[in-house]
Amino acid sequence: MNTLSFVLDLLSSAVIYALFGLAIVLAYRTSRVLMFCVGEIGMTSAYVLRSVWLWAGGTAGGLALAAAAALGVAALAGWGLYALLRRLSANGDHFVGTVVTIAASIFLEGLMSAVWNGETVQLPFPRGAVTLGGASLSIVSLGIVAAGGLLIAALLLAFYRTRAGIELQAVAGNWQLAVLSGIPAARWLAVAWIVAATVSAVAGIFSAAVSAVSASGAAVGFSGIVAAIMGGLTSPAGALAGAFMLAAGENVTSLYLDARYSVVVPVVLLVLLLALRPSGLSGRTERISRT
Repeated sequence: MNTLSFVLDLLSSAVIYALFGLAIVLAYRTSRVLMFCVGEIGMTSAYVLRSVWLWAGGTAGGLALAAAAALGVAALAGWGLYALLRRLSANGDHFVGTVVTIAASIFLEGLMSAVWNGETVQLPFPRGAVTLGGASLSIVSLGIVAAGGLLIAALLLAFYRTRAGIELQAVAGNWQLAVLSGIPAARWLAVAWIVAATVSAVAGIFSAAVSAVSASGAAVGFSGIVAAIMGGLTSPAGALAGAFMLAAGENVTSLYLDARYSVVVPVVLLVLLLALRPSGLSGRTERISRT
């Protein structure tokens, strides 16, 4: 395999895992709930995008409508999760919230089977390639790296450099203090879950564009969970590092051994990292204090 092709495959995988990982970090950092349903939200959104796009005739305008529908479904799922969590875990039991996300993943798996029969289909994206330096580079992978990179940069910028992001960090640090400071904590938590679900949808669509849309494809969300845990669950930068390590491990394994062995890479890396650095790559337990 040409070096450029290998690097592009690695980066496209890393972007997908990073988006899933950032969604998980956003949900966990604000609610202390591990979002197990990111893969199912992503793949359900991919099914919606394909169905609406084909219904609209496969045109460019139809793609815009399909993307809006897919992201809208994901946003609705995020809002629904927030509403359930607020009602069922009002006493602060974060374990209940995690169980809710597991139940949501089971529900969405059933929905994909009931509505789309869990069939494996392709998104109607162009499958062409461009030649650069003697390497054949997939247009889809190039688009994922470019669009995904911009989205990741925008998320980090919004989280760390905007007033909304700072208020969201305040809510994550201390709910009661945030409320006393006049921050609309409930609204920002709802926004956090909606954004997390929407980012999961984008990651799922990217994953489906690279491979295919299928109910079993929701398993890609597990890689995002592993990336987030490797990064420490509260660190966006750690999630990005975890995603890159995971993608590198899988691609190197596929290149030098066999693609079938790449499925064990997330488990092996997670076990090794937790054995050596239980707090994750960020190497710290987050503490927010006032000075």
